[in-house]
Amino acid sequence: MSFSSHRRKLLDETVPFLHRASHARSCALHVANKLGLAREAVIERVAQQSGVSLHQPENAAQLRAALAVLESMRRTKESPDAGQHAGQDQ
Repeated sequence: MSFSSHRRKLLDETVPFLHRASHARSCALHVANKLGLAREAVIERVAQQSGVSLHQPENAAQLRAALAVLESMRRTKESPDAGQHAGQDQ
């Protein structure tokens, strides 16, 4: 599935919450692949910027906040501190 497909499922309130959280983590994986980062580095950055743990989100509002961070990262072609999180020099 694409980022957009996972995004749609994440935002679909008819989908069970735990499934929506799983789609959020899949979005994180797509962003990680695009930026050349580890998925956990992206999940960490989402937590730093939004205060939301994608491993244990508590409600739909948190999922939307995390998605906003992921979409912002996705629009960025190269993350300024990507090497720092991936353990690579750039």
